[in-house]
Amino acid sequence: MGIVKIKKANIGDQVFTQLKDQIINGEWRPGDRIPSEAQLMELLGVSRGTVRQAVQKLAGEGLIVTRHGEGSFVQGTGLNNYFQTVAPIFSISEGEMEKIFEFRQMFESGAAEVAATKATEEQIRRMEQNYERMQREVHTLSNYVHTDLGFHMLVCECTQNPLAVQILRSYEELLEPSILHMTEVIGVGNGLKYHQLLLEAIRSHDPVQARTAMHRHLEDNMQRFRGMHAQGIKMDSMAASQPSDIQDGGVTRRSSIPDR
Repeated sequence: MGIVKIKKANIGDQVFTQLKDQIINGEWRPGDRIPSEAQLMELLGVSRGTVRQAVQKLAGEGLIVTRHGEGSFVQGTGLNNYFQTVAPIFSISEGEMEKIFEFRQMFESGAAEVAATKATEEQIRRMEQNYERMQREVHTLSNYVHTDLGFHMLVCECTQNPLAVQILRSYEELLEPSILHMTEVIGVGNGLKYHQLLLEAIRSHDPVQARTAMHRHLEDNMQRFRGMHAQGIKMDSMAASQPSDIQDGGVTRRSSIPDR
């Protein structure tokens, strides 16, 4: 491609870049309150709307937090925010979804093993509450799946490693619609079974059992996904083609995919 004329940079982008650089370069440190909108308007020579847009973008990337009546404060650029600006937002194919399932099996099995050795009593209590909520939400699958993914987030939190949480967060939004459709086909039985096994292993601080339970859980999901893909069941049409009946907290499956 030949050389093209350079376009004038958007003023809002320039303001955002300058403010972000103050944080990245350490001029504004974690916990510092950044200048007020009025101060930034004067320093930068731009309108209030331009300043406000840049500040909102910083907040959206997790670099600052705004407290009503107090101002905006720097959150920092450590591991807790590492994936904030790179989390993918796009549609993916079924082949790519299978790659995510494969990655989950590698990553989350190890996370479960570490979680079993490091989980606190408070975290285990939250996992117990999550599992009880899953049992109550079997009649509302959208809520059930959201809570299901929340359980996996809690497992990552139990590793006491912020990177584990950020890695899961980077792909959980991609998973939720597909997990919902798959649950509408195969029901909730297996999810509840494996989450109970995971909870028991982490509560007992048994890393081998925790890793095994997570590995089998995600292997089961991946095999079911492959089975649906082989049968030509599209992820965006599964709900309409394969409903499931829920009775007494269990599921009567109408899918032809066998239980393992």
